Amino acid sequence: MDETYAQLGELCEQPQLPDSPQSTEPEVRTAELTESKVATKQLAGQKHVAQQRAQNRSQIEIGTASIIGTRKSQQDSVFGYESGGRAIGIVCDGMGGLSGGEVASRVALQSIADAWFAQTDVLNIPDFFRREAVCADEKVYLQEAADGKRLQAGTTVVAAIVQRNELYWLSVGDSKLYFIRGQEILSLNVEHNYRLELNKMLRQGKMTAQQYAAEEYRAEALTSYIGIGNLSLMDINKQPYLLHDGDIILLASDGLYRSLNEEEIISIINKNRQEMQKAAQALTAAVEGRKKQDNTSVVILRYRTVSSAYRK
Repeated sequence: MDETYAQLGELCEQPQLPDSPQSTEPEVRTAELTESKVATKQLAGQKHVAQQRAQNRSQIEIGTASIIGTRKSQQDSVFGYESGGRAIGIVCDGMGGLSGGEVASRVALQSIADAWFAQTDVLNIPDFFRREAVCADEKVYLQEAADGKRLQAGTTVVAAIVQRNELYWLSVGDSKLYFIRGQEILSLNVEHNYRLELNKMLRQGKMTAQQYAAEEYRAEALTSYIGIGNLSLMDINKQPYLLHDGDIILLASDGLYRSLNEEEIISIINKNRQEMQKAAQALTAAVEGRKKQDNTSVVILRYRTVSSAYRK
């Protein structure tokens, strides 16, 4: 760990922060997905509640890959780690001029990863995600540029933790978390952008279709990200998704899903289902070389029970 990150690691322990957007602890609103958001019959039938913990031991196989695309710099950061049937995957997609996005994504990723390794057993993963998202937001917000002014950079984050047979996730921004079971794929999170607000206002009758169309050119603008200051919107599942043998979790920056549709994504994964590292590399290879290709990064986690982990 370099000196910069060592200093950043102390920030969230201080009661007050100089130049922080507020000295009081920000209120975090957690967005929960409803059953109406579930897209497929098979997955809609799955209860998203905790049941008796699985007695079988488990393995999580991880694959990671990242390409720069046609951008001048790589502003994505990725991480995947597994030990003893517990795994964490993180994808951060930075934004900001010059090196700002690169710094923001690295700081956010390392903040969450360091917090995970600092605890031998996280008993309440939703609280862990909520707390560490706020901490990462604070660290990125306080980053300084070379001239001493605030860097004004940010990053999305999508993270997943698998513990026993339970899946928890965190999402801030517009990176994606896909859940794959058999031949079905489901996006678990929503994109925190202006379109989300536009759709809400349209449903509530607070704007007309003509007003919606006039505002749609701004629809992709993010409304929540790490580094915004006083982070107030994130997706965290309070109750775990229960995993079956062979289930796959895919974390991806927008460079992937803006280039490949869900059918293409699951087709590539199925062709490389025996090895998640090959599947990750195949996904990024599928978009490499396209015109105006954004940075593209993925982390794939496949859950296996020990009793079936060595089946051919």
